[in-house]
This record gives sequence, structure tokens and C-alpha cells, in this order.
Amino acid sequence: MSFHIEVEKSVDILKKGKNLLYPTDTVWGLGCDAFNIQAIKKICEIKNRNVSKSMIVLVESIDRLHQLVGKISLFTKKIILNNLVKKDKPITIVYENTKKIASNFFRQDNTLAVRLTHDPFCSCLIRNLDRPIISTSANLSGFVTPKSFSEISPYILNKTDYVVNFRREEKVNYTSSSIIKVVYNQVKILRM
Repeated sequence: MSFHIEVEKSVDILKKGKNLLYPTDTVWGLGCDAFNIQAIKKICEIKNRNVSKSMIVLVESIDRLHQLVGKISLFTKKIILNNLVKKDKPITIVYENTKKIASNFFRQDNTLAVRLTHDPFCSCLIRNLDRPIISTSANLSGFVTPKSFSEISPYILNKTDYVVNFRREEKVNYTSSSIIKVVYNQVKILRM
């Protein structure tokens, strides 16, 4: 299947409130429209994950990031842009005082984890959907994260509404993103 056909099919699935299994800039992820609570709950059911546990939100542009989290400090913007230019390990940033999009995205401290994705497929998917998407690894909660499509559990594959037919032969470069929080222009590393 071609890149554009898979993007179109995936957008259609997401618009219908369904979930998909798709390649990201880290591992294969389970995702859905970040504004669709029912689709989010279904992903939690598939993963056997507590609904109160937060998930990462993916955006494709600084503009969409602004829409979610409001004003971004120049310090934080430099971190994001340096990461994109250097193509280092993807960085997820935990933001405070964000606009509510779905209650279970927020950690107990009312923060939101957002990553500006490096991945062309994810970027095109989000741009065409015109909404952010959630992303969580394609494994049952508490189990090892698959490093390739071939390692994804048949259970996950069978429970997912749509499995993207693109980049299935690739090995991942990163098994996770780094997660940081910026407080008063100081970087606090939450996950390396």
C-alpha cells in the first residue's frame, strides 16, 4: 500500500471514532483521536490499562502544540526545535496548565505529555485528521514493548480496529521517547 492511501484509510478510521495500530517515531503505537473519550477507553481496554493512567499526545506542528498547551517558553521551543533539527531521540514534554482535551490525559498533577512527532506518517496523519492523536505502545500493560511489528501480540492485532499496512518490516530506532518537564528554564528528566 502507498503512504497516501494508508494515511487516507487511517484518517477515515479515526474520524469514525475507532483506533489504529500505526508506526511512530519510536515504536508501533495504538492511537485514536485525542478528543474521543470512547476511543481512548477502548485503547485502555485493549491494553488492559487503567483509564486513569495518562497517555502521550502527538502533534505535528508548533501551532497545534500551542493550541493544546497555550504559550510555550522560548527555552522549551529551543529544546523542541533542536531535537527536530538534530533528529535525536524523540522528546515528549510534560506541560502544566494545559487546556483540557480529555480528562484521562491529565496526570494527577494536571499536566499533559505531548510530543511533536518527527515521523512523516504521523505528521501527515495528524495534519489530515486536523486533530492531535494519542499514542501508547502496542503492548498489554506491564508487558515488554515490541521493538518491531512482528513482535506485536496477536491479541493486540486482533483487538485493534485498523492495522496500518506500512513500514511493517522496519526495526525501531528508539524503543521510547525521552520524557522531560521544563520548570523555570530547568530540564527535569522523567524518562531517559
